[in-house]
Amino acid sequence: MPHALVELFARYGYFVIVAGVLLENAGIPAPGHTVVLAGAFLASRGVLSLPVLLAVTAVSAIVGDNIGYWIGRRGGRRLIERHAKLFHLTPERLAQVDAFFARHGPKTVLFARFLTGLQTVAALFAGMSRMRWPVFLAFNVLGALLWTVVYCALGYFFGQSWELLHKWIGRAGLFGLALVVALALLAVLQRYRTTIAAQLDRVRGLLVPALSLGALGVFAKIAEDVQEHETSSFDRAVSLGLHRLDSPVMDVAMRAFTFLGSLPFLSAVVVGVAIWRVRRKDKLGAIMLVGVTLVTELLNLALKEAFQRSRPSLFEEVATLHSYSFPSGHSMAAAAVYGAVAVLVARACPPWERLALTSATAVVVLIGVSRIFLGVHWVTDVLAGWAGGAFVVLVGTYLLEKAEARV
Repeated sequence: MPHALVELFARYGYFVIVAGVLLENAGIPAPGHTVVLAGAFLASRGVLSLPVLLAVTAVSAIVGDNIGYWIGRRGGRRLIERHAKLFHLTPERLAQVDAFFARHGPKTVLFARFLTGLQTVAALFAGMSRMRWPVFLAFNVLGALLWTVVYCALGYFFGQSWELLHKWIGRAGLFGLALVVALALLAVLQRYRTTIAAQLDRVRGLLVPALSLGALGVFAKIAEDVQEHETSSFDRAVSLGLHRLDSPVMDVAMRAFTFLGSLPFLSAVVVGVAIWRVRRKDKLGAIMLVGVTLVTELLNLALKEAFQRSRPSLFEEVATLHSYSFPSGHSMAAAAVYGAVAVLVARACPPWERLALTSATAVVVLIGVSRIFLGVHWVTDVLAGWAGGAFVVLVGTYLLEKAEARV
């Protein structure tokens, strides 16, 4: 942890949290998430009180967002309109912002603080767009509490590896922002696909390949860090931090989740879904699912032999495995198979699209967490597995769309 941060906390205590979080959420660029991670780490060392830290962080986030909201509501609109050229905001773009918050305002307020850059301006734009304050306040409080718990938990359990934690938090925020932008672009292109020009329709066709390249890039970066041993302390800190939650109930739950990513269970899922698609005259969908599954298993074996990373030996929740660790086969296979199943369900039953994608994501995340908790994989094994699985299922989806276009 930077020495300057330690000195600030030693001199000003919780006021560092108040200043950093309040200013960041009020619309002023400040290292809010950094001081929260640092404060939580100091709480794990007994320097600060964790309950007080949680309360101060949550209150500062709520108050800061409300300051930003009222600044945007009272004066932000006039300021933007007066200096429209400076901000590159035309009346048409402002109208689009208003329409966006009218439709997606609550979700934006709830999750914006987890996305790099948006946490500073979301409240300002909510106020400028005249979002109703009671609605803003409700989702602001919920989002602030969720953000507080997540960031304080990360700093408290994993702060020993400060540099890597801070770096990966930043990457996660940027990746989340990029994902939101990509999904928003896809939604816009789908909504106006009947009226938009043919050139833009072709751009939409490049979105899935672009996302697959993004997943490949994430995998490559993780692999590079693993090869250079830059993740060792971070991996160790995450594994030991999760193991603090060990209990008989957690053991049973984690073993159940890891079973959902095992080869026998996934094979049964693939067979069942493939039969369903064949009976519904969707042979291409069934082929895609089976192909994604086989490619993922072969890729997992090849990558394990290529990297030959030893498995963790910090503790033993399950019998010691003798295969290599990187990437996590359970995580990669779960991301690929459950992702492909979600795609097929969404194509067959469009009203179920959101439920299918959300359910698949939740299951994949829980399977990955279980592998770390049980001590058979490092966190970077799991992250790389998710990225590899996402790459395979995105490529499979792209090829399925191309095959259907030829039929």
